[in-house]
Amino acid sequence: MSAARRHLLGLAALAGFVALWHLTSASGLFGRVPAEYAAFLLPTPGAVLDALRESAATGYLWEQLSVSLARVATGFLIATAVGLPLGLLVAISDTAQALIDPFVRLFSPIPGVAWVPLAILWFGLGDRAAVFIISVGSIFPILLSTTQGVRAVERGLLDAAATLGARFHHRLLRVVLPSVTPFLLTGFRLGFGFAWRVVLAAEMVGVPRGVGTMLTVGRATGKTEVTLMTIVILGAIMIVAEELVFAPLERRTSTWRPEVAR
Repeated sequence: MSAARRHLLGLAALAGFVALWHLTSASGLFGRVPAEYAAFLLPTPGAVLDALRESAATGYLWEQLSVSLARVATGFLIATAVGLPLGLLVAISDTAQALIDPFVRLFSPIPGVAWVPLAILWFGLGDRAAVFIISVGSIFPILLSTTQGVRAVERGLLDAAATLGARFHHRLLRVVLPSVTPFLLTGFRLGFGFAWRVVLAAEMVGVPRGVGTMLTVGRATGKTEVTLMTIVILGAIMIVAEELVFAPLERRTSTWRPEVAR
């Protein structure tokens, strides 16, 4: 299926979803509840769009969104700076694997929201608590993907490059990097998604300001349209990141995988 046809089908499905959403809300959940109660339970797409316009016009939306984006970016960079070298060590050193693997097994299954009470206790209410939670949670996908990518490098290719006189940095750039990059992209995609989920949980539970706070305010004030608006914005952010960053990079490097290149 061509990309244009796939996008058209996706837009048609989205339009159908919005139409069904409007019909469900305008009909009082198909006659099950009064119209005013239905508007509270499930505001129409028009009401959500009005809330979006108002939040954007007052600057409230951009303020909260910039706070969350800054937290995600900082935590993700820290996770990358820690996860990449640790993944490399685990892949090339049995000793490092023996030392690090127990911590990976112990901490990687823990959901990010479980760190919120400790993060607030250690760092207080603010950016540092959110960045800590994001960093801890995002490290493991990056670490594991780096390890998998380095181990996927064919030993024969490294030996052949060495035989042809390639120096270490040439082998690193021409053999190791092309093999590792597709795995890293997978780790980055998982880590980025995890970072957003964690920062939302932290902002909803206790860390002030940010997109998660918008969800909490919408719930506390009974403005369901604000809650739905925030959910739509979060989905749009992930789509933009996928379509403009991860998907193009993955297409460009897909043939770098050893199993594809052979």
